[in-house]
Amino acid sequence: MIRVHLTKDQRLELEKYRGQSSSQNSEKAFIVLLNSDGNSANAIAKQLHRSSHTVRLWLKRYLKKGLAGLERNSSSGRPRDKRKECMQISKDILAKNPNEFNYPDQTWGIPLIRYHLKSVHQIDVSEDTLLRGLKDLGYSYKRPSKTVSPKAPAPAEKKKAVSVIIESIQELMKNKSCEIFACDESHFSTEPYLVKGWFKKRWPPSDSKFQQKRRLHHVWVFKLKNKAFLLEEIR
Repeated sequence: MIRVHLTKDQRLELEKYRGQSSSQNSEKAFIVLLNSDGNSANAIAKQLHRSSHTVRLWLKRYLKKGLAGLERNSSSGRPRDKRKECMQISKDILAKNPNEFNYPDQTWGIPLIRYHLKSVHQIDVSEDTLLRGLKDLGYSYKRPSKTVSPKAPAPAEKKKAVSVIIESIQELMKNKSCEIFACDESHFSTEPYLVKGWFKKRWPPSDSKFQQKRRLHHVWVFKLKNKAFLLEEIR
């Protein structure tokens, strides 16, 4: 029977290693910790749904080389070059809106990024690799913050447009056949629902001048024969 006896420092080292390494290497450290607590290789294999041969393999490697024995054998440089190229391309496309690539989506998700990499750049990457790579680049999965479009009319222009609508309505009110309808709490909004996507962390800046509070919209519709007039109040 293989039994690993750990010192206090070795146990702390393994526990720290579990939190900093990949999920695969974290499991190897967990195997060693379970064994040091008195669990046999067969019991550990059953608990983790691994073969007893695999469990014994990592226990022996730890006994021989310590933490270095839990690391995966060194591989060729090509996969690392491929991952580096993949992350650079991902960083470039995330700086643009999916619409610029003729996609109907408004934000980038993992499936869309994978599809773009494979169809345009002939790079096939797993979801897990892409997920870890984006986090390493400083991206997080969240909803984009709402901001006012640079082409949005100024408050004075909006006020002038509303005044024109009101004058038109007042003219209609002089006609006795005019009917006025009021819609209260209609929940109309010019702000579409935004799904989550990948964005650089701490973007946009937290400075209040870059943030715009949501505004309440009231909409009234006035109809006269074949004409309809829309009056919108923004608070």
